Amino acid sequence: MNTNTTFNTTSEYKIGHTTYTVTTVFNPASKESLSEIMKRLIIRESEKILGESGQEPEKQAV
Repeated sequence: MNTNTTFNTTSEYKIGHTTYTVTTVFNPASKESLSEIMKRLIIRESEKILGESGQEPEKQAV
């Protein structure tokens, strides 16, 4: 198997009146594991949410 092969999967999710099309891409040559990528994304989104609230992080419930 070629290690540079990329696998794509597309799924659709309907939430309310909105349909989301999600494409999952798996690249075996990636230097990051899936758990590392998910951790990075969760931290980034959490920081974005905490920054938008205007509160100090230690006073917020997470």
